Amino acid sequence: MCRKKDEEPARGTMLKLIAGQIAHHPVRTVLCALMIGVGLLTGLVMKGLANGMLTEKIRRTEGIGADLMLQPPQSSYLLEMGENVMPAGLAQKLLEVPGVAAATPVATNASFTNRFEAVFGIDLDTFSRVGGPFQFVRGGPFSGPYTVIIDDIYVQTHHVNLGGGIDILNHHFTVCGVVRHGRGARVFIPLSTLQDLVAPGKCSVIFIRCTSPNLTPVVEKRLKEFQGGALSGYQITPMRELTSLISTSSIAGLRQFLDVVVVLAAVISFLVIFLGLYVQVLSQTREIGILRALGATRPYLMNMFLGESLLLCAFGAFASLLFYEITKAVVVAVYPGLSFLLPWSSIAIMLGVAIVSSVLGAAYPAYIAARAEAIIALTYE
Repeated sequence: MCRKKDEEPARGTMLKLIAGQIAHHPVRTVLCALMIGVGLLTGLVMKGLANGMLTEKIRRTEGIGADLMLQPPQSSYLLEMGENVMPAGLAQKLLEVPGVAAATPVATNASFTNRFEAVFGIDLDTFSRVGGPFQFVRGGPFSGPYTVIIDDIYVQTHHVNLGGGIDILNHHFTVCGVVRHGRGARVFIPLSTLQDLVAPGKCSVIFIRCTSPNLTPVVEKRLKEFQGGALSGYQITPMRELTSLISTSSIAGLRQFLDVVVVLAAVISFLVIFLGLYVQVLSQTREIGILRALGATRPYLMNMFLGESLLLCAFGAFASLLFYEITKAVVVAVYPGLSFLLPWSSIAIMLGVAIVSSVLGAAYPAYIAARAEAIIALTYE
C-alpha cells in the first residue's frame, strides 16, 4: 500500500516536470510540433488525395446508371486507361440476351488540356437509355460532330462556358451543353467523332442495364454463355463491385510511391524528435544532475524524456490534421475537380508512424540523460 502511494506522487511529479519542460521552451516546442506536423502532412495529403480521386472516379462510374460493365480482356477499371479495341456494334447484339434492357458503347481517351482528363465518346440516345438523360444546366445535346458536352465541375476548373472552345486530340470543339457532374466523365463528345479520330468502329467499354437490378448475376452468367461463350474471355463487372476492385494498387507505382512518402514522414519525425531532445539533454545537464541528486532513478529519467517526446508527437499530430484541413480547403477551392478522402485507418497508420519514430528519436537522448552521474552533471558548465 505504501509503495502504491509513493508511486502516485512520483507519476504526478513526472507529469509536472514534462509539462514544465514543454512550457519552459515554447519556441522549441512549437518548432518541433510544426516540423512533425509538416512531415506527417505530406503523407496525409498524398493518402487523402489518392483515396479521394479514386473514390470520386468510382462514384462517377457508378453514376452512369448501368448494372454491368463489359470490357476487353485485361482492361483497366480506370476507364481513361482503356484501349478502344472492342466492336461498338456488339452493344446492339447484347440486346438479344434475355434480361438486358439497354446497352451503350463508350469510346474513351485522355485529354491533356491544362491537366489530365478523361474524355468519353458516347451515343447520346443509348447512353440516356442506360442511365437516364443528362441534367443540363445550360445548353443542350450535341449539335454537330465537333461539339462537346462538359460538366459543371469542368466549367469551374477550366473556366470554359457555353459557346467556348476546348482542344481534344488536336481538334477544336465547341461547348454545346453543360451538365451536372457525376456521369462517368467530365467531357463528352459524339461517339462517331472520337472513333474517327482514334479507332473507327471501336469502343473500350459497353455499359449494360438489366431489366431489374436483381437479375444482374443472372445476366452476367448469360453474357458469358452468349453465342457459345464468345464473351467468356471478356471482363464482365457488376458496377456494385467497383469499390472493392479500384484501389491505389490499380495504378502502377502509386502504392509504392505512397509507401515511400510514409517512410519519409517517419524519418522526418525521427530526426525532429532526436534533434530536439538531444539538444535539450545537452543544455540541461546540470538540471539532470540535480534530479539525480534528489533521487531520480535512471528509469525515471528515461520515462520522463520518452513522455516528453510523446507529448511533442501529440502536438505535431494535431498540427498535421489542422494543416491537412487547411490544405484540403485551399486545394479544392483552387482546383474544384480534385477530391480528398482520408479514412480513419490512414490517420491511424500515420499517427502510429509518428509515435514509433518519436519513441526511437527520444531513445538515445533519454539514455544519455539516464546514464549521467549526479556529481559530474552538477559540475558541468
